[in-house]
Amino acid sequence: MTVLEFLLPPPPAHWDKNKETKIHQKIAACLAKPIEPAGHAFMRRALRHRHKRTLNEDLEIEEALREANSADVLMEEDEPESAKLLRSDPSKWKDQDHYAILGLSKVRYMANDEDIKRAYRRKVLKHHPDKKAAASGRTNDDSYFKCLQKAWEIMSDPKKRREWDSCDPLFDESIPSLKAKGDFFDIYTPAFAKESRFSKKPNVPELGDINSTREDVESFYSFWFDFESWRTFEMLDEEDTDNAEGRDHKRFLERKNKAARTKLKKEDNSRLIKLAEQAFSLDPRIRKFKEEERYAKDAKRREKEQLAKAAEIEAEKKAEEARIACELAEAQEKAVKDAEKAKREKAKNAVRKEKKTIKRLLRDNNNFLSGEALPDAVINQVERIEFIFTWSEIEHLEAFRTRLEDAFAFGIDALMLAFDEEHMLAEEREAAAKTSADSSETQSKDTASAVKTKSQEWTSKEITILIKAVKMFPGGTISRWEKIAEYINEHGGLEGESEEQKALPVAADRSRLQAAAAKPVNKIEIKDAPSERIEPLLKTTTVEPVSKASAPATTMMAPPNANWSAEQQLALEQAMRKYPASAFTSNPSGRWEQMANDVPGKNKNEIKNRVKELANMVKKKKAK
Repeated sequence: MTVLEFLLPPPPAHWDKNKETKIHQKIAACLAKPIEPAGHAFMRRALRHRHKRTLNEDLEIEEALREANSADVLMEEDEPESAKLLRSDPSKWKDQDHYAILGLSKVRYMANDEDIKRAYRRKVLKHHPDKKAAASGRTNDDSYFKCLQKAWEIMSDPKKRREWDSCDPLFDESIPSLKAKGDFFDIYTPAFAKESRFSKKPNVPELGDINSTREDVESFYSFWFDFESWRTFEMLDEEDTDNAEGRDHKRFLERKNKAARTKLKKEDNSRLIKLAEQAFSLDPRIRKFKEEERYAKDAKRREKEQLAKAAEIEAEKKAEEARIACELAEAQEKAVKDAEKAKREKAKNAVRKEKKTIKRLLRDNNNFLSGEALPDAVINQVERIEFIFTWSEIEHLEAFRTRLEDAFAFGIDALMLAFDEEHMLAEEREAAAKTSADSSETQSKDTASAVKTKSQEWTSKEITILIKAVKMFPGGTISRWEKIAEYINEHGGLEGESEEQKALPVAADRSRLQAAAAKPVNKIEIKDAPSERIEPLLKTTTVEPVSKASAPATTMMAPPNANWSAEQQLALEQAMRKYPASAFTSNPSGRWEQMANDVPGKNKNEIKNRVKELANMVKKKKAK
C-alpha cells in the first residue's frame, strides 16, 4: 500500500478568517490503481535520456529545428558529405573542419554570417536526431549533430571564428621557393592574396603587374614590410584551463599557453617578412627601378664630370690667359727694367767716361799744378777732384770736362782756374744738399728715430766715420757692410754694436749722409796691384840726387827709398800705366813679370813690395 501525503496550500492573503466556512465534501478514500508515464513532458525526458542530451542541448536542437522550418532553405545547394565526415567525433571538435561540417568547405573564410546561418539551418533539417532516428531506426545517432552544433557555436561567434580561421587546418603557410621557376607575378600574386585575409587594415594593395608605377610598387612593399596581422593561435593551446585543479594551476596553464602563442605569432611574422623580402629581391620591377636609378646616377655623374671637365678647361683657359698676360706683363716690365738698366749703364758709362777723361787731363797736366808736384800737393789735388766727382752729376761733369778742354789751349793757369771754379761749384752743391737734408731731417724726425737702434743713438762723430766708410767701400764691394762695420769699430765708432744691421739704416738716408759728410776720403784698395785710381799719386816729381853735378829736373818725385833710384821709380810708374791690372784679371802674376822686364835691376817680387809700400804710404797719409 502506497501512502501519499498532501500538504494543503495556505489560504490566500485576502482570505477573511472571520468568514464563515462550509464543508461541502470530504476527501474520498484512496483507491489502488496502476499509473503509466505519458504526456509531452515525459516524452521529452525520455528522448533526452535516450540521446544522452541535457535539457539545454535539447532546447537548442528544438530551436534550431524551428528556425530551419521557418526559413526558406534550398536543400540542393548542400555539399556532398563523406562517410569520414559523418563519423566525426564531437569530443575532438578542435580537429574537425567546421566549414566542412556546415557544408562551406569551398567558401570557407569568405562566407559571411548569412551564408553560415543558411548552411546551419540546412544541416539541421537534414541531420536532426529525431528525423534521423525516424529514418534509420537508430535512436542514439546524434554525434554528427553535436559536431554541427559546435561548428555553429564557433562560426556564429566573430571572436571564436577569427581564432579558428587563424588556425584553419587547410591554410597553406608555405612561401614560394627562391628557385621557383615561372612568371614572378603568377607565383607571388596568390601567395600575397592568401595572406591578405589576416590584415588588420582594409584595402590591402595588390602585387600588380610589370607595368605598375613606381609609387604603387613602393606602396605595396611598404605595406607588407609593416604588415599588421590579426591572426591568433588560441585554438592551438595544448593545455585546457577548464580542467585545471586549482587557481594556481590554471594560471600556470594560461602562462604556458600564452608563451606558446607568442612564439607562434613571432614565427608567423618572420614568415611574412621573409615572403616580402624574397619577393622584393626577385621583383623584376625593382630591378628595373634600380637600373633606372643607376642609369640616372650615371647620367648625373657623367653630367657632373662634363661640367667639372668644362670648368677645368675653362680654368685652364683662364690660367693660360693669365699666364700669357703675366708673361706679357713680365716681358714689358723686363723691357722697362732693361731699358732703365741700359739707361743707367749708359749714364754710368758716361759718368765713368767723363771721370776718366778728366783724370787723364789731370794726370797729363801735372795734376793742375804750376810748380813741382810734391806728394802733399798731389794728394790734395786728388782729394779735390774726388770731392768734385762726389757732388757732380753727368751734366756737371760734361760741363767741367768741356771747360778743361777749352782751357787746355791757354796753359796750366787756365786749367787751374777752371779746376778751382768747379771745386767752388761743388762746394755750393754740397751746401745746398746739406740745407735740403736738414729740412728733410726736421720733417722726418719721427721716421729717422724709428730707424735708429733701440740700444744706442748714433753720434755725429760716428755718422762722420760711417760716411767715410761708405765712401771708402763703394757699392759692389764684396762684404761691403761687414767691412764698413769693421772700419767703424777700428776708428772709435759704436761700442760693441756696430754691426751691419746698425750701419744699414743710417747709410740708407743718403741725403743725410751727404749733408753731414766732410771732404770725401779716397779709398784705394790694392790686392795684387794698385788700381788706376792712385796713379796720379805716383806721378810726382823725382827728387834730384844730392851731388855736385846738376841732373836734369823731372816733373815727378817718388817717396824716399834707398833701394830704388829715380830712374827705376820712373820706369816703375811707366810700367804700371803700360800694364794696367784690368788687363791681367785671369793671370795677375803675369803683370808683375811684364813690369819686371821694363824696370832695370828689379824682379817681380821687388816690384810687388814697392807697389804695396806706396799703397801703405797713401793710406797712412789719408788716416792723418
